[in-house]
Amino acid sequence: MAQSASKTCEICVSAPGSHYCLDCQQLYCANCKSLHKRQKLSTNHQFQNASKRIPEGKSRCSEHKEELYFMCNTCNVLVCASCVTGKHNGHKLSKLVDVIAQLRDENKTQIQGKTNEEITNKRKIEESLESFDQAVASVIKAITDEGSKIKRMVDTSVAQMIASIKEQSQTEKDKLINMLSDAKSVLAAGQKLDRRRQELAKTRHDGTLVHEMNNLKEKINKIQINDLPNFPKIVFNRKHVAEDDIMQLIGTFNLSNCSPVLENEVQSHGYQYICPNCRYETIDSVGEDE
Repeated sequence: MAQSASKTCEICVSAPGSHYCLDCQQLYCANCKSLHKRQKLSTNHQFQNASKRIPEGKSRCSEHKEELYFMCNTCNVLVCASCVTGKHNGHKLSKLVDVIAQLRDENKTQIQGKTNEEITNKRKIEESLESFDQAVASVIKAITDEGSKIKRMVDTSVAQMIASIKEQSQTEKDKLINMLSDAKSVLAAGQKLDRRRQELAKTRHDGTLVHEMNNLKEKINKIQINDLPNFPKIVFNRKHVAEDDIMQLIGTFNLSNCSPVLENEVQSHGYQYICPNCRYETIDSVGEDE
């Protein structure tokens, strides 16, 4: 068997062993690999870059020197055929190939599940960003429309309110952008682990593979999918006040995670909206002449 520290071709014992045959478990140089692939018995052998192969561990029983073919589920150790009839007799056993297959399926399912969940979260965040931008633009337009009615004396107040909206909305947008960045990072981590899972699928079945797949499983379990918070909303609230109070005459805006619902129609004023959670109240004026 090839040793993990060896970098020399094990056939010609002269050129660098840059290719690893998964079937023969030996290092080959480029020329010896070419000859090996032309031989009828080894034409279908699979090679991988020697620098990427998993270092070999113990694949034989330390007591009986036999190949480790089983996993003792009772003791959680790999065992050979002699162990099965010896001190592990009567224990619950699984074939090594079945253990690897189960780990591979579990890792694949978990990665796909978490990846799909994060893809959905990413889409919702992106949709919220687009919707929030439209809402901000709508509020800015409403404020501008209100300000145009009050002519020259209210122009300064309109500019101040728009600046305030942009400042506060940018804070909320920054939060969503950070959430989107985190979601992309989690998604990238999941995709990286999935590529690792695919690499392990090409590796021979031995005790080291079980160790590597268990490590992969632990990393998958550490992936945290953050819960989505309530996305920010913004509305503009018209107010009818005295002419000497310019800021109040223009109106105010509310940026929160609330979702006001229509409570009733207020005569001569408009529609009354109340948030069922915090009881925030606003009245949307209707029927005014431009």
